[in-house]
Amino acid sequence: MMKYNNPISPSCIDNMLDELWLNEDSLVLDVSCGNGELIKRILEKFNCQAVVIEIDELAIAKAKENLESSSDQVTFHNAAFKDVELPKGVFDACFSLGSTHAFGDVGEALDNALSDMKSLIVSNGVIVLGDAYWRKEPDEEYLLATGIDPSELRSNVENIKAGNQLGLECVYIVHSSYQDWDTFESSSWLASERELLRDPNNIELLDKVKARRSWRDAYLKWGRETMGFALYLFIHS
Repeated sequence: MMKYNNPISPSCIDNMLDELWLNEDSLVLDVSCGNGELIKRILEKFNCQAVVIEIDELAIAKAKENLESSSDQVTFHNAAFKDVELPKGVFDACFSLGSTHAFGDVGEALDNALSDMKSLIVSNGVIVLGDAYWRKEPDEEYLLATGIDPSELRSNVENIKAGNQLGLECVYIVHSSYQDWDTFESSSWLASERELLRDPNNIELLDKVKARRSWRDAYLKWGRETMGFALYLFIHS
C-alpha cells in the first residue's frame, strides 16, 4: 500500500520536511489528509499542533487510527474544505498534496487553493502544494480514453506562475520521476487485480478492473510521457 496518495517518493517528502522551519509551537493544516500519513510524519518531526480536513469518511477514520497516539495534537474535520471555518493568518504551514480539486472546479481549483492557503498562513508561513501538470500537450486520443479535461491541468511553469500572480514565491520544487509514477500507477492496478482474484465472480470488481486496465493502457501509451506531478513550496514574496 502506498504511504501517500501521490506519485512523489516518501524519501523526497521527508527531504522536503527537513527543509521546513517548523517547531513545537507551530500550527499546520492538511487539506484532504487521506490516511493521515503526512501529518503523522510532521508530528513525529516537529511535535506541533495540526488541523486536518478530509471529506471521505473511510479516509478520515484511517487517519484517526493512524494518528491515535497523538490525537490530542490534531483537530479533525470530516467535511469539505469550503464548509470548514478556519482562522486567517494563523497557520505556519498549509499542505495540499494532490488534492487541488478540494478547492474548486476545473480551471479555478489551483488559483483557489493558492489564494485560500495564502490567506491562512502567517507572514513567514509556507504553502506546500502537490499538483499534476502537462509535460507536453495531451494527445486527443489520450483525453478521449481517460475522460480528462485538458483545462484540468497547466504546465509546470504555469503552476508556478499561478503562485507568483498571487504574491507568492516558489522556493522549492520536487518532481516525480518516471519510477515514482510507475510505482504509483502500478499499485492501483495490482490492488484491483488482487481483489478480483480473491472474488472472481464479483461483477462490480470486474468492472473496476476493466476500468483500471483501460487507464493502464492509456498511461502506458500516452500518460507516462504526458503528465507530470510536483510538490511546490511557496512563501510570501
